[in-house]
Order: sequence, then C-alpha cells, then structure tokens
Amino acid sequence: MVPPAYRERLLDLAKSFREEHRRRKDEVAAIVTRVRQACEEQPRRYTLPADIDRIVVTSVNVPFPKRIDAKTLAHGLASNTVPKGFAGHFERFLGELSLTEILRFCDRHDIKASTLARFVKKQGKRLALHHPELEEHLHGLVPNF
Repeated sequence: MVPPAYRERLLDLAKSFREEHRRRKDEVAAIVTRVRQACEEQPRRYTLPADIDRIVVTSVNVPFPKRIDAKTLAHGLASNTVPKGFAGHFERFLGELSLTEILRFCDRHDIKASTLARFVKKQGKRLALHHPELEEHLHGLVPNF
C-alpha cells in the first residue's frame, strides 16, 4: 500500500525503470547486431590456428601415395588449375574438409572468394565436387556464381 501523496511519484519511478530497461535492451540488441554484421563481413579471420597448412598433411594427403604441399594446393586454387596427379587431393580438400578449414586455408594464402568461386565453377564437375555449404557461402559472396 502506497500513501496517496506518493502514488504519482511511484508510478513515475516505475515508468522510468521500464523506459531504462527498454533502452538498455535496445542498446544490447544494437551491439549484438553490430557484432553479427562484423562477423558476416569477415567470419573467418577469428581463431586462426597457428599453421592451417598442416591440414594438407593431416587430411588432404592421407589416402594418397603422392603428396601435395600447401603451396602447390594454394597455387592450383589461385591459378584455376589442377596439377597432374593431384585431382584427388583437390577433391578431398574442397569436398571433405569443413567450410571453416577451407576458408582458413584460403585466408592464409590470400585466395579471395571470387578466385575460389572461379575454381569451383570451372573444376567442380571434373572433380565431382559436392560441398553444399561451400557453394552456399560462395553464392552469398560472389555475384553470378
């Protein structure tokens, strides 16, 4: 029970608390939106492992007797070519590794999304590539993919 003399002050105080709560809620939502936008623009630069090139040794080369090094793999992606004897390595890299691993490798070797998209578009059928997550990612970044 509130004495009548304080009723108006109490209602005003409650109103100011509600307004402050809504304002802070909007501020938090705005911060979350800014962080989400920043991550969408460059989601793959964060938490880079020290040496992503090790993925070539630990995953890409595993089933093959002939080994490819990270430099050759990166050069093939950048130049839109598959060196003789390494088609399976490219299939494994682009078809079986996670999107995050692929993008981290491309970042490490300065392979832009448009360059990767060009490679996937040109070599995809020949290599029997099927990686829906990668394709969806490239569709979002590269016009006319």
